[in-house]
Amino acid sequence: MSVIKKIFFLSLLFLGLSLLFWGVYNLSFRNPQVKQEEDNSTASSDKTASSNNIDKAKIASISTKPILSPILSANGIFINYFSKTTGKLYQINLDGSNKKKLSDKTFSGLSQAFWSPDRSKAILKIQNASSPFIYFNLEEKTSQPIKKNLDSLAWNATSNKIFYKFFNSQSHIRSLSISNPDTSYWKKLSEIKYRNLSIAQVPQAGMVSFWNTGDAYKQTTLKTISLIGEDAKTIFQNKFGADYLWSPSGNKILISHSDSKGGYKTELAIINYKGGEYTNLNIPTFVSKCIWSKDSQSIYYALPGGIPDNSVLPNDYKNQKFNTADTFWKINLKTGKKSRLVDLSDIQKKYDASQMFLSQDESILFFVNRTDNKLYRITL
Repeated sequence: MSVIKKIFFLSLLFLGLSLLFWGVYNLSFRNPQVKQEEDNSTASSDKTASSNNIDKAKIASISTKPILSPILSANGIFINYFSKTTGKLYQINLDGSNKKKLSDKTFSGLSQAFWSPDRSKAILKIQNASSPFIYFNLEEKTSQPIKKNLDSLAWNATSNKIFYKFFNSQSHIRSLSISNPDTSYWKKLSEIKYRNLSIAQVPQAGMVSFWNTGDAYKQTTLKTISLIGEDAKTIFQNKFGADYLWSPSGNKILISHSDSKGGYKTELAIINYKGGEYTNLNIPTFVSKCIWSKDSQSIYYALPGGIPDNSVLPNDYKNQKFNTADTFWKINLKTGKKSRLVDLSDIQKKYDASQMFLSQDESILFFVNRTDNKLYRITL
């Protein structure tokens, strides 16, 4: 073979080997790099999709820890609440972001806060304290113990007075009174024969309503009296275990009650402000799981499920002998139409709704879940 032919074949062999090594390099090194880039892209997409799913969830937790007495701020753009573990006051956005502390005060043993309508003040209930109630002024950052032997209470519409039930330990007389938030300059409105009392001012009126707190074994009597202690009236009575919720207009009252003495079922109904026109809504829930729409034409409610057989209602529920498994609904009182707020497929855990409230535009429903005491939101 001539020298020229040998050089030609050696060149072809060298070229073939070069092409072979180039192919091996691409398969061994370059392709894994492309695959890694694809994996990163997929992971990024999955992360974005997961984030979007959280944002679009119909029900979402907006507090990471147990809370107490949440309430919409006066301007409607924040939520104020106390920490159940630390007793400190915090504020968050409606989506749970931008948490900030509103006060350095710590209220140990705090069990409940009664907020004034303008959110500037609160009466705090402290467990196992010699003075179980504290007047807290958020604007002035001050707090002070108030009158002993006080239990049930509510604010008046202007945020400058409170109503409370007082027990005189010497005379053994119970009374409903009105006073400044620190209980100074008080005035007795009426004597009370009940040990456990619920109080609520009548919306759009200079009247306060009160009733013996619902007990399935006792008939409940709803009464009203003027803010100066005159014109006392009995509005509604003879239902066992009843509880009441006034409409924002003050023209209607939502009532839940036992179906009989010591009953195992609860019923929801509407009456007018005079106590007439009783209408059974055929909804077995509690007033504590309901909230009125601003126009007083609709009711948002949680429908409890999973109630143990032979439970005495509302007693066993109030005494926290069980937790419910709720679904969420709205009823239009004009048409009677009931519509789901959340599809069953979107309810992924057990919710026992309490302390319900709405955003100002009624686009979000908030509630505290009694199973974990965290705050949740439902996008409507």
